[in-house]
Amino acid sequence: MERLQSKQLGAGLLAMLATLLIWSSFFLSLRASGNSMLTAGDMALLRFFPAALFFGALSLPKARQIAATPKRYLLAIAFGAGLPFMLLAANGLRLAPVADGASLIPGILPLFVSSIAVFCYREKISDARKVGIGLIVVGIGLFVANSLLRGQLQIVQGHGLLLAASFSWAWFTIAMRVSGLSPTCSGVVLAGSACLLLAVCSLTGWLEFNLLSAPVDEVFTHLLIQGIVVGILSNYCYGFAISRLGAEMSAALGSFTPVVAALLAVPLFGESISYTAALAMGCIVCGALAASELIRRKPALPLQASS
Repeated sequence: MERLQSKQLGAGLLAMLATLLIWSSFFLSLRASGNSMLTAGDMALLRFFPAALFFGALSLPKARQIAATPKRYLLAIAFGAGLPFMLLAANGLRLAPVADGASLIPGILPLFVSSIAVFCYREKISDARKVGIGLIVVGIGLFVANSLLRGQLQIVQGHGLLLAASFSWAWFTIAMRVSGLSPTCSGVVLAGSACLLLAVCSLTGWLEFNLLSAPVDEVFTHLLIQGIVVGILSNYCYGFAISRLGAEMSAALGSFTPVVAALLAVPLFGESISYTAALAMGCIVCGALAASELIRRKPALPLQASS
């Protein structure tokens, strides 16, 4: 019995390590696109089109369940983690370093999720969550203050876009919690809606596409990272980790994404981590760990969707 539990723990930790590397590759890939011929529209197309095909095929038997879900939840899923989130994150990471983006998007998520839960659903916040949220706010302040003191207004603009992306993802998180949809069903909703929005943006000229002119190896690399690894594989790795480690430990380990991404960005992009950035990152990671107590408690939000 103990040997079986040990194997499950080891498998879960390996799955979580793979998840951390995949999540980090998402930020690294978006950062690399700023120096390539690929546009934000190209990155979004590579990110969502393969996922739409894959999850669409898997979710066909559950089409009635998706159709019966209240439209406000489907809308939050579609936009929260769909094309608007992708464009905000991509443009933010073209202006700000990887460490900033990897810290501000997943690290600040507990702050926005808790705020939405309090104002929209009257959920109470424990003292531990308040401490965690306070540390996250301190981390945000350090990032912004460091850029302002150095006169790096472009990076501050990037911070604003990254915060907006995190807020968008928070609505997706809340909608996932209250809708009761499985990751497969939510995947086809957000990927399918993103492809529809991409078609509209292409017809109206809101987005530019440069896939046919970009080097083939560059397109293939981003297709592999964004479309296959991030868009499809990360969902299964994270789900497997939760089944072996539990939601609490998986969420806690997931908060180390900024550290992994920042360390990988040093050799890949020649980015340096200042003492202030390291301190800000530490505050956000510790804050996310403390605020993850929301997963240990039974949420006050309704678990079943109601029309």
